[in-house]
Amino acid sequence: MSVAAPTPRPHLLALAIACASIATPLLAADEQAAPEARLNLPQTDVNATRIADGSAEAGYLTDSLKNVGALGGMALKDTPYSISVVSSELIRNTQATSTDDIFKLSPFTQFTSPSGAGYASSVAIRGFNDLGNLNIANDGLRFSNGSDSGNFVEEMERLEIVSGLSGFLYGPGSPGGLVNYVLKRPTYERYNSVTLGNAGGENAYVHGDFGGPIDDQGVLAYRVNVLAQDGETAIDLQNRRRKMVSLALDWNVSDDLLVQFDASYKKNQTHGLTSYWYFADQRLRPDADQLDNDKLYSQRWAFSDSEHERVGSRFNWRLNEVFSLRGAVAHDRNRTQYAYTGPTVTSPGVYSQPLYAFAPVEREETSAYLFADAAFDTASIGHKVTFGYQGNVARVRDYTDYIPFPGPQYQPVGGNGSIPLDETPQYAKPDYSIGHGDQRLSSRTQADNLLLGDVITFNEQWSTILGVTRTRIKTFSDNFMWAESFGTPSQIDNYNQSKTSPNVSLIYKPLPWLTTYATYIEGLQAGGIAPNTALNAGQAMAPAISEQYEVGVKAEVGEALLTLALFNIDKPNGYTNQQQIYVQDGRQENNGLEFGITGKVTPQLTLVSGLTLLDPQVKKAANASIEGNKPVGVASQLAKVYAEYDLNGVPGFAVTGGAYYTGKQYVDEANHYSLPSFTTFDAGARYRLPLADNALTLRANVSNLTNKAYWLSDHFLGAPRTLTFSAQLEF
Repeated sequence: MSVAAPTPRPHLLALAIACASIATPLLAADEQAAPEARLNLPQTDVNATRIADGSAEAGYLTDSLKNVGALGGMALKDTPYSISVVSSELIRNTQATSTDDIFKLSPFTQFTSPSGAGYASSVAIRGFNDLGNLNIANDGLRFSNGSDSGNFVEEMERLEIVSGLSGFLYGPGSPGGLVNYVLKRPTYERYNSVTLGNAGGENAYVHGDFGGPIDDQGVLAYRVNVLAQDGETAIDLQNRRRKMVSLALDWNVSDDLLVQFDASYKKNQTHGLTSYWYFADQRLRPDADQLDNDKLYSQRWAFSDSEHERVGSRFNWRLNEVFSLRGAVAHDRNRTQYAYTGPTVTSPGVYSQPLYAFAPVEREETSAYLFADAAFDTASIGHKVTFGYQGNVARVRDYTDYIPFPGPQYQPVGGNGSIPLDETPQYAKPDYSIGHGDQRLSSRTQADNLLLGDVITFNEQWSTILGVTRTRIKTFSDNFMWAESFGTPSQIDNYNQSKTSPNVSLIYKPLPWLTTYATYIEGLQAGGIAPNTALNAGQAMAPAISEQYEVGVKAEVGEALLTLALFNIDKPNGYTNQQQIYVQDGRQENNGLEFGITGKVTPQLTLVSGLTLLDPQVKKAANASIEGNKPVGVASQLAKVYAEYDLNGVPGFAVTGGAYYTGKQYVDEANHYSLPSFTTFDAGARYRLPLADNALTLRANVSNLTNKAYWLSDHFLGAPRTLTFSAQLEF
């Protein structure tokens, strides 16, 4: 039998130039690195293997995904879904201290709300940014976005960003995309790292990352991450404080059975919350350069305080050459409280600061899965069959005295509602008391998913993934906390709906380095929940069905991965209407294109870049005034480039930079008013110095290099120019 010579991959530089030529017009519309310690980590097969995925030497390119939801491990280039990976080394080298920094970097995420606003970062993926449209998973276990503020990037090995529908992979969820947080696992060689840094302004932090074997036989191993952060940020009078202790343990019971445990405690506090702007009329919105992006347009006592406790366990058990089992369960308990003064403009040139204070909210959430896998051949056709269950239960408890109303709630804290836009005065905190009444269940959501899937391999060129899910979503919501405050009848909503949904993917590899695919997926999703700013705040909408068509290409070119995806997604359209009532009306249909490149363009030049082009529209709406319009807050164009260049003359030294473009976005349903597009730039450097058997890495970066003034989204100004720096000692 003759063996064909391997097909050479095309050189990347020409394609990179083509990529730059695509991105450059969008940007014009508006104004080698340290190797990661080679650590032995347990894989699904329970054998320790050297991992280089995602390192700077690899151009931050990840070859394999440990857990593509229900499908388990797969090569990234062979997945018939749009998935991008942000590795821990890229997180370190960009000095990310929140998901803000990661979502800003990704060409497939439109960053819309900073974590400094008092909760987790908010993003739009493929044009969906409605409340609840970003799904969260931790090591493949689905959690609600209410748990996202408990995810600290310092404890993560990687973030896997899945664009579009993911219900077949991770259980029922909305189509806006999913971020799977992958926890750092124990190391089987001793590893110690301490980082001292500054996240901007006077906000300093220390992060320790320690791992190693517990015994000499490699049966037990550990990983511990600790963090302390405190100080004023780059925004005047804003203080950010974080604490974290995170532990992960591995127990190699046998060569075929791996059991893992993890537990963490986190506390996240911000005083002087990032200003959340309201406009009675969009014509009153000032240009961003009329405001100071490093000033606090709220009060320094405005705060958010969240506390998270999380425990989990998982196992991988290879029963024999055909069958294996894998399962996981995790529990998250968190308590969140916040109060802010949202600058509100009702007259030209002046604003007020009404109080929005809320009693603590307590959430408990449990997520689990259990899958049985079978790998076998029928004649010459290979099968990997997966059958299993995914489930999630989330409970929210609120106080009857949820807001101080009647009282100072919604009343200006000072200035009589006429503060000039060029002033940022501070006032005394109003006297109020909340969170001392009865505490009751305000919502409960249960999602159950039975799954059967088969990865069928016909030959080296052709394969398919066929799957079916039976999903049930059961929800209960009671807005008693609003009814108690306003003296109105409480509204109780109960939904219990089920749906059988298909997933069909066809994969064709004409060449070993080239993968093409087509995928159809649909799924049941929980209905939207009315935000706190709506008159029907807390009301849950009925579950609904979304569907997605996608075709794509993935190519290993040189030492980089190029991806291209074309997609169509259709989902219910939810928004707050002119009467300030949150409603679902019509369908939001988004057609789009995503292009990405990650890896080494030349031996010295690394790129993590790409673009998103969207054509989003509202269709089949009962309200004729929004029919055919663009959804609010969705940019039709994103183009982002992050680059690193290693200087041959100075080993260990790299210069870094980035350019990030976000297109125009509408701020009203009628599409009469829009925010202008904007581009920001970053610049930095990194130097790794060997110190005997140890290594010291120095990093510095300036974000928003030109101090561009811009509206990030309808409610938030963009961040000011910020200098960050750090020193990491690995020993």
